[in-house]
Amino acid sequence: MKFLLEIIRARPKSFIFLATLLAVNMALVLYLLFWQSPENEALRIRRTEQQRLLASGGGDVTALYRQGMTDLATFSAMAPPRKSFARVVGEILEAAQNSGLTVSAVTYKPDTVASGGLVDYSLSFSVAGKYAGVKSFFADLQRFKEMVVVDQFSLAGGRTTEEIVDLRLTLTIYLQAVAP
Repeated sequence: MKFLLEIIRARPKSFIFLATLLAVNMALVLYLLFWQSPENEALRIRRTEQQRLLASGGGDVTALYRQGMTDLATFSAMAPPRKSFARVVGEILEAAQNSGLTVSAVTYKPDTVASGGLVDYSLSFSVAGKYAGVKSFFADLQRFKEMVVVDQFSLAGGRTTEEIVDLRLTLTIYLQAVAP
C-alpha cells in the first residue's frame, strides 16, 4: 500500500488520468449492460419473429392469395393477344438483324399455361454475327414491352482470328389465349 501511495505522490497527473479512464470505462460498461444489451436482445427477438413470419409465407395466407391473384391478373393483362404472335416474332427477328446478326433455323412450339388464360410459345433460333451485335441484341430483348423471357442460350466462337460468334437461343413469349 505504501508503494502505491509513493507512486501517486510522484505522478499525480498520471494517477488522475488513470482514475478518469477507469471511471469512463465503468460508465461505458454500465451503459452497455443496462441500456444496450436489453435493446439489442429486443431487436434480435423482433428480427427472428420477422424471419419466421417471412419463411411461413407472410402470415396471412388469404391476403397472400388475393395479392397473387391480383398479380396474375395484371400479368395476364400485360400479355398481347395470341394473334400478335407473328408481329412479336417479327420484331424479335428484326432486332437481331438490326444488331447485325444473321438469323437461321427458327422453330416454335405453343403450350398453354395452366392458369391465367395465357399461352406461351417456345421460340428457338440461331444467329451469327459479331459479339458486339449479340450484346446489342440482348439489350434490345430487355427493352421489349411484350413478355419475352430468355430461357437458355449458348454462345460458340469461331476461329480465334475471327470476331464472328454463333448464338443458339431459346425464348418464351407469353400471349393471351383469348383476346381481351
